[in-house]
Amino acid sequence: MINKEKIRLMTDLAIYEKKNKNTVFQVNNYYRHDYIMGQLIGALVRYVMCMLLCFILYLIFQAGALFYNINVSGISTVLRELSGIFVSGLLVYLVIAYIVATKRYTAAKRGMLLYATKLKRLGRKYMKK
Repeated sequence: MINKEKIRLMTDLAIYEKKNKNTVFQVNNYYRHDYIMGQLIGALVRYVMCMLLCFILYLIFQAGALFYNINVSGISTVLRELSGIFVSGLLVYLVIAYIVATKRYTAAKRGMLLYATKLKRLGRKYMKK
């Protein structure tokens, strides 16, 4: 006799696995600290690359004006201002990345608990035979 509840549980588990394969199950391979640090390092690399590209684009579009008005004291002032903007933007971006990574990790762990609960329920159904 076919047990409809077992089939429902197996179907729910298969659908959950298919939908959340990339998010929930990959997070399960990491400790919380390792996952968050990996996300922060990725955010740092993305931020540096973005700022570098923006700086290169600025140099390309303003090259003529920059070469005509070069002076050493002005360059040092501009570099100090740019480094301050870079560091403050980096801090804000890393805080946002930390919050997002923490929420994603928490949601994934909650999803894994739900998945494990359904697996245990299915296992109990098979033990009852």
